[in-house]
Amino acid sequence: MSFKKISQKFTKNFLRELILLIVTGFCLGFSFPPFNISFLLIIGYALLIHIIQNTENYKKLFLRAGFVFFVFDLIALSWISLAGVRTDADKFLILGGFFTIVLHCITLLIPVYAFYFISNQFNKIKHKNISLLFFPIIFTAYEFLMSITEVSFPWLISGNAFSNSLEKIQYADITGVYGVSLWALTLSALFYYIFLSLKKTIKSLQCSNSENKKHFAPSIITAIIFTFLLVVPNLYTILSAKRYLYSKNELTDTLKIGVIQPNIDPWEKWGMRHNELMKKYSDLILSLYNQDKNIQLVVLPETAVTFYILHPAYRKEYSVIKNISDSLKLPILLGFPDFYIYKDSSNNFPSKKPRIDSKESADKTYYYDVFNSAVLIDTTSNTDFLQRYNKIKLVIGSERMPYQEKLTFLKDIIRWGVGLSSYQTGQDTTVFNVYNKFRFNVAICYESIYPEFFSKFVNKGAQFSIVITNDGWWGKLQGTYQHNQFAIFRAIENRRWIVRCANTGISGTIDPYGNYYHKTSINQEALFIANIGLREEKTFYTLYGDWLPRICCYLTVIILFVGLGIKISSKKFSV
Repeated sequence: MSFKKISQKFTKNFLRELILLIVTGFCLGFSFPPFNISFLLIIGYALLIHIIQNTENYKKLFLRAGFVFFVFDLIALSWISLAGVRTDADKFLILGGFFTIVLHCITLLIPVYAFYFISNQFNKIKHKNISLLFFPIIFTAYEFLMSITEVSFPWLISGNAFSNSLEKIQYADITGVYGVSLWALTLSALFYYIFLSLKKTIKSLQCSNSENKKHFAPSIITAIIFTFLLVVPNLYTILSAKRYLYSKNELTDTLKIGVIQPNIDPWEKWGMRHNELMKKYSDLILSLYNQDKNIQLVVLPETAVTFYILHPAYRKEYSVIKNISDSLKLPILLGFPDFYIYKDSSNNFPSKKPRIDSKESADKTYYYDVFNSAVLIDTTSNTDFLQRYNKIKLVIGSERMPYQEKLTFLKDIIRWGVGLSSYQTGQDTTVFNVYNKFRFNVAICYESIYPEFFSKFVNKGAQFSIVITNDGWWGKLQGTYQHNQFAIFRAIENRRWIVRCANTGISGTIDPYGNYYHKTSINQEALFIANIGLREEKTFYTLYGDWLPRICCYLTVIILFVGLGIKISSKKFSV
């Protein structure tokens, strides 16, 4: 064969492989919001299985799978870096987004390598296709494990791709979002097996009829199983449906809530005059109250107030919001940075002892911490006048460096110019109470993507949930839509109403079955009033959390030990 023909063949094979890798990455990326082509995820992971099982060694697998995930993340996560290009944005976002993509791609290689190892070992005993059963288990275990460390990023959980398919995800009240991941990944493995069976059938067309049946029969059986699993979620939805499943779920016992989307530029907000900011909020609250004087609670977004409003130095600014709450007899929930001085005995805080990573004042006379918090200003209840919640799940890098309590030098590495970075973690899952009757939890921004963490609040007695956030950093990029839509799972998992209040959008309400109401536009000021149903019953998922992915973790360990056993025994027999 001539050099020219060899070169042409190499080029043809290279282009074919490149196209396969790009298509796989595209399928995974476009399955997530705002594109919402959910079932591309099943095809994407089926293609990934093909790539894994047809790669010669770990080095080539690193390059091929790594490229797939890079394409995937360019579509699904590039919004972090792109936000840094916007006018007045902190350029740290460009670098932060790049490192997020790199780290996410690298961590995704963990289950890829694990499955590749298992697949190779079972190939040695002539049962390579059996390893396909382990693919969904290994990947689901990985997704769960990546949500329980301080270096966690459970943003692109496979199940999240189906947040727009309400008829498919109602069983999340039993399994959580990871159950949807396991379901989708199982379909991917079955889809690939059908492809293999049909491929062998086509190759054996020139063989005897018995040979054809040998490959054709498994593909038919697998296709039947695939179809059954595809419709099982719909069957659950139909069989468990109540008459109001896809209609507005107004319960007898309701709370009338007003939501304010102030639409203040997140970069400019931190430099605004405090009196101007408070005047704007008081006007918006009055405007909302004038729409309906029976309103019972007003919600403002994350860091609606950008200064330490509860500190004595800001008593004047605090009196503005307190006076309007008093005069209207109206509880007000808002996000703010909380400042705690450990030597100040007047602070009502669980611990008086500074933490290892607490900050020291410039004059070295005291230690202090800053929290990303929510406060309920309420004079209508007999509970503590100020109910507070300090955010527990902090965004890596931008709000807190991971494991900084052990590596204290990390806490001052990153400092934004907008009041973020080096926040301290909260310690208690607070359940708020209004009118000594209505109980709710608050998830601040990033916390709403942690399934089991969110359910702990409901298990403590929350009758409905509120998510406050400031997605203005991302504008109309993918992240804003993704964050908004992922909250649908929290509503279904716990069968609770969710009120979502975002600074620049998207705000709205979600009923216990994932239906969205009062959805606001992005980058627009908006006010709305909604009746929120209250619920006491707890779902299986609320009570038992992420039981399914934990089982997947145990099974993965067993699978890896079996693979290791095959590897050791095969070496002994080969000697």
